[in-house]
Amino acid sequence: MLETAILVLLYNKEMKDSSTLNSLMKSTVQYSKAKIVIWNNGPKKLDITACPELSHLGYQTEVIETVSNESLAVIYNRFIKANPAKKYILLDDDSELSEEFISASANSQPEHLSLPIITSNGKVQYPSIDRKRYSSLTEIKPDSRIMTIGSGLVIGREVVNALKQHYKSVFDERFYLYGVDTTFCLRVNKSGQAKSVKLITGFDHALSKLENETIKMVRFRRIERSYELGLKLRYYIPLSRSLFLLLKTGTSVLKRLCLGKRYKVSFLYVVKAFISGKHYRSSF
Repeated sequence: MLETAILVLLYNKEMKDSSTLNSLMKSTVQYSKAKIVIWNNGPKKLDITACPELSHLGYQTEVIETVSNESLAVIYNRFIKANPAKKYILLDDDSELSEEFISASANSQPEHLSLPIITSNGKVQYPSIDRKRYSSLTEIKPDSRIMTIGSGLVIGREVVNALKQHYKSVFDERFYLYGVDTTFCLRVNKSGQAKSVKLITGFDHALSKLENETIKMVRFRRIERSYELGLKLRYYIPLSRSLFLLLKTGTSVLKRLCLGKRYKVSFLYVVKAFISGKHYRSSF
């Protein structure tokens, strides 16, 4: 069994342009008995599908390509199933990994769910504990409610087994892109795994919500957020409260429209997701 299985998820990027892979190659700290899976999720095949620099550092490597922009939940679950390891590390392609993070994540144990402290432009963004953004005063209790993004998660095998026992899978495949990390955290909270959480030194990560985007991308994210909300209301919130929140969302959207402003979600797509129980790209 591997000590560490690492997933680096690429999108619209060659391996040589990934700051995450470059950080791993330049680091003086290495993972032992580790495998790095480089997963290209599109939109086109890689020009080069080998990374000898990582192999020379002693890492097992594998390159997988799904150029159709596959569901993140499906990718994460397939990665975990295919690579028996004591811990799993999930990484995006655009993170500046610090030596401290690499060392801390390498030392994470099978019983731990290690959450890195994520910054963007020098400011702490994640995780949040009990609805408060991390600070030096943050304290994690056994019943704390945690929330973070997927990049940098270090999931110990014992946590994987506990989540599978409760939910049959680690990540919820009813979610496609948005909501995959959020529902993972909801599963951790509901299954009592917050007791396994350990905060570790993190890294700087580019967050899309802090960047200027094209109109096309804004529309795409609006639809994705709408489906995320509708599916969460259906599957993770009691019916009476979900109906109340659905009505509240509709009222908020209507008020914004009356003021000539746009809301962050489309109420039509929220309702579609809630009623169908499926993401619009889902094959289920």
